[in-house]
Amino acid sequence: MANDGGLMAAMEQWMADRLAALTFEEKNVFKTAEVWKHQVGPTNAGMEAFERYEPFAFVSYQAADAAREGDYDLRQVLEFAILIGVESKADGVARIGDANHLGTSKLRDLVINLFDRVHPGGTFNCDEFYYTGDVEVLDAPKRHAIQMTFEASQLTLS
Repeated sequence: MANDGGLMAAMEQWMADRLAALTFEEKNVFKTAEVWKHQVGPTNAGMEAFERYEPFAFVSYQAADAAREGDYDLRQVLEFAILIGVESKADGVARIGDANHLGTSKLRDLVINLFDRVHPGGTFNCDEFYYTGDVEVLDAPKRHAIQMTFEASQLTLS
Protein backbone atom coordinates (compact mmCIF):
# COMPACT_ATOMS: atom_id res chain seq x y z
CA MET A 1 0.00 0.00 0.00
CA ALA A 2 1.35 3.40 -0.91
CA ASN A 3 1.63 6.21 1.60
CA ASP A 4 1.67 10.00 1.31
CA GLY A 5 5.47 10.19 1.18
CA GLY A 6 5.71 12.13 4.43
CA LEU A 7 8.69 11.54 6.69
CA MET A 8 6.77 9.53 9.30
CA ALA A 9 5.06 7.28 6.76
CA ALA A 10 8.29 6.70 4.83
CA MET A 11 10.18 5.78 8.02
CA GLU A 12 7.40 3.42 9.11
CA GLN A 13 7.57 1.67 5.74
CA TRP A 14 11.39 1.45 5.87
CA MET A 15 11.17 -0.20 9.29
CA ALA A 16 8.40 -2.60 8.19
CA ASP A 17 10.41 -3.60 5.11
CA ARG A 18 13.48 -4.37 7.25
CA LEU A 19 11.36 -6.42 9.67
CA ALA A 20 9.81 -8.36 6.77
CA ALA A 21 13.31 -9.26 5.54
CA LEU A 22 14.62 -10.26 8.99
CA THR A 23 15.79 -13.87 9.19
CA PHE A 24 17.10 -16.18 11.89
CA GLU A 25 18.79 -19.44 10.95
CA GLU A 26 17.83 -18.75 7.32
CA LYS A 27 14.08 -18.51 8.06
CA ASN A 28 11.90 -15.41 8.06
CA VAL A 29 11.29 -14.30 11.63
CA PHE A 30 7.86 -12.73 11.13
CA LYS A 31 4.85 -14.05 9.26
CA THR A 32 3.57 -10.47 9.17
CA ALA A 33 5.67 -7.31 9.26
CA GLU A 34 3.70 -4.24 8.26
CA VAL A 35 2.92 -0.64 9.03
CA TRP A 36 0.33 -0.46 11.81
CA LYS A 37 -3.22 -0.27 10.43
CA HIS A 38 -5.02 -1.63 13.50
CA GLN A 39 -4.59 -5.25 12.39
CA VAL A 40 -5.09 -6.59 15.93
CA GLY A 41 -7.33 -5.11 18.57
CA PRO A 42 -8.11 -5.57 22.26
CA THR A 43 -10.76 -8.04 23.42
CA ASN A 44 -11.64 -9.66 26.73
CA ALA A 45 -9.53 -12.70 25.79
CA GLY A 46 -6.44 -10.76 24.73
CA MET A 47 -6.13 -9.53 21.17
CA GLU A 48 -8.51 -10.08 18.27
CA ALA A 49 -7.02 -11.49 15.02
CA PHE A 50 -3.75 -12.31 16.82
CA GLU A 51 -3.46 -15.83 15.35
CA ARG A 52 -4.03 -14.59 11.79
CA TYR A 53 -0.87 -12.45 11.83
CA GLU A 54 1.52 -14.01 14.34
CA PRO A 55 4.39 -13.97 14.70
CA PHE A 56 3.98 -10.32 13.83
CA ALA A 57 5.70 -6.96 13.91
CA PHE A 58 3.68 -3.79 13.34
CA VAL A 59 5.38 -0.40 13.08
CA SER A 60 3.81 2.92 14.01
CA TYR A 61 4.90 6.50 14.51
CA GLN A 62 4.18 7.52 18.11
CA ALA A 63 5.19 11.09 18.79
CA ALA A 64 7.79 13.79 18.32
CA ASP A 65 9.39 16.04 20.85
CA ALA A 66 10.55 19.34 19.41
CA ALA A 67 12.98 21.97 20.54
CA ARG A 68 14.91 24.85 19.01
CA GLU A 69 18.68 24.90 18.65
CA GLY A 70 20.96 27.98 18.96
CA ASP A 71 20.07 29.47 15.56
CA TYR A 72 16.43 28.55 16.16
CA ASP A 73 16.83 25.45 13.94
CA LEU A 74 14.12 22.88 14.56
CA ARG A 75 15.22 19.68 16.32
CA GLN A 76 12.67 16.87 16.42
CA VAL A 77 13.00 13.57 18.24
CA LEU A 78 10.81 11.13 16.30
CA GLU A 79 9.55 8.10 18.21
CA PHE A 80 8.43 4.86 16.56
CA ALA A 81 6.87 1.78 18.14
CA ILE A 82 7.15 -1.81 17.02
CA LEU A 83 4.50 -4.17 18.37
CA ILE A 84 5.71 -7.78 18.27
CA GLY A 85 3.57 -10.78 19.16
CA VAL A 86 3.76 -14.57 19.24
CA GLU A 87 1.26 -17.34 19.87
CA SER A 88 2.22 -20.84 21.05
CA LYS A 89 0.59 -24.21 21.66
CA ALA A 90 2.26 -24.64 25.07
CA ASP A 91 2.06 -22.27 28.01
CA GLY A 92 4.93 -19.78 28.23
CA VAL A 93 6.56 -20.60 24.89
CA ALA A 94 5.21 -17.43 23.25
CA ARG A 95 7.23 -15.42 25.75
CA ILE A 96 10.43 -17.45 26.27
CA GLY A 97 10.49 -19.67 23.17
CA ASP A 98 11.82 -23.23 22.98
CA ALA A 99 14.16 -25.27 20.77
CA ASN A 100 11.76 -25.00 17.80
CA HIS A 101 10.00 -21.65 18.29
CA LEU A 102 11.16 -18.09 18.83
CA GLY A 103 9.45 -16.28 21.68
CA THR A 104 9.19 -12.54 22.16
CA SER A 105 12.38 -12.77 24.23
CA LYS A 106 14.53 -13.68 21.20
CA LEU A 107 12.47 -11.55 18.79
CA ARG A 108 13.14 -8.54 21.04
CA ASP A 109 16.89 -9.18 20.80
CA LEU A 110 16.73 -9.50 17.00
CA VAL A 111 14.71 -6.30 16.59
CA ILE A 112 17.09 -4.33 18.81
CA ASN A 113 20.03 -5.61 16.75
CA LEU A 114 18.19 -4.65 13.55
CA PHE A 115 17.54 -0.99 14.46
CA ASP A 116 19.67 0.21 17.40
CA ARG A 117 22.38 2.60 16.20
CA VAL A 118 21.29 2.17 12.57
CA HIS A 119 20.73 5.01 10.11
CA PRO A 120 17.81 4.50 7.70
CA GLY A 121 19.82 5.53 4.66
CA GLY A 122 20.76 8.53 2.58
CA THR A 123 17.24 9.66 1.70
CA PHE A 124 16.38 10.25 5.37
CA ASN A 125 17.65 13.46 6.95
CA CYS A 126 18.01 12.20 10.53
CA ASP A 127 20.40 10.64 13.02
CA GLU A 128 20.65 6.93 13.79
CA PHE A 129 17.79 5.11 15.49
CA TYR A 130 18.18 4.29 19.17
CA TYR A 131 16.29 1.71 21.22
CA THR A 132 14.57 3.45 24.15
CA GLY A 133 12.65 0.64 25.87
CA ASP A 134 9.61 -1.58 25.72
CA VAL A 135 6.40 -2.41 27.56
CA GLU A 136 4.44 -5.61 27.84
CA VAL A 137 1.13 -5.34 25.98
CA LEU A 138 -0.24 -8.86 26.42
CA ASP A 139 0.85 -11.65 28.77
CA ALA A 140 -1.35 -14.72 28.42
CA PRO A 141 -0.38 -18.41 28.73
CA LYS A 142 -0.22 -18.95 24.97
CA ARG A 143 0.12 -15.36 23.68
CA HIS A 144 2.67 -12.70 24.37
CA ALA A 145 3.16 -9.22 22.90
CA ILE A 146 5.45 -6.30 23.66
CA GLN A 147 5.75 -2.83 22.21
CA MET A 148 9.31 -1.63 21.63
CA THR A 149 10.24 2.00 21.04
CA PHE A 150 12.99 3.55 18.95
CA GLU A 151 13.80 7.18 18.35
CA ALA A 152 15.75 9.23 15.84
CA SER A 153 16.60 12.92 15.94
CA GLN A 154 16.11 15.18 12.96
CA LEU A 155 17.57 18.67 12.68
CA THR A 156 15.95 21.07 10.21
CA LEU A 157 18.27 23.97 9.48
CA SER A 158 16.72 27.36 8.85
